[in-house]
Amino acid sequence: MVLYGLNSLGKSTQANILVEKIKSLGRPVQYVKYPIYDLEPTGPRLNEILRSGKIQTMDEYKLQGIYAQNRMNFEPKLKKMLDSGITMVAEDYIGTGLAWGLTKGADLAKLEKQNKGLLAEDIALLLYGKPFSSGKEKNHLHESNDELMRRCGKNYQLLAKQYGWHTVNGNQTIEAVADDIWQVVKSQL
Repeated sequence: MVLYGLNSLGKSTQANILVEKIKSLGRPVQYVKYPIYDLEPTGPRLNEILRSGKIQTMDEYKLQGIYAQNRMNFEPKLKKMLDSGITMVAEDYIGTGLAWGLTKGADLAKLEKQNKGLLAEDIALLLYGKPFSSGKEKNHLHESNDELMRRCGKNYQLLAKQYGWHTVNGNQTIEAVADDIWQVVKSQL
């Protein structure tokens, strides 16, 4: 299952709460956050691009291709964990690349093609709402641009409708968001 949504909207908090709830059922579960920054060579490269404080000069399709390659490189490990019966809770995945790529002018069909063949999530949840200013990274490529974040939020909503993602208001209390997520997830376990 994947939690989607803008940066600084509480996805990490909610993913960890969800992991603990699944563990309480006695099920093996693991959390993963995309991109996998320690996965060579794509992870460190993405980290540098996102957190250098520099303006993006790379073509958006090339950047999204690096993200897709990061997902592809991690997929054998992901499949092995799933095959062993581990429930995976992911923060961000293919939909993240689609949302940000669209926001920065890329064509959806081309973005989908870059991710073709990757495992599809069984459950996708979109946390929507206004990001919390307390979680904002100062030099992050996306988080430093409020207009870009606003447009990306709208694209996430469009993708949620197109792909049938479940939506949860991320601007509720932490407990209310967790309860809404659990209502979706518990019936699927």
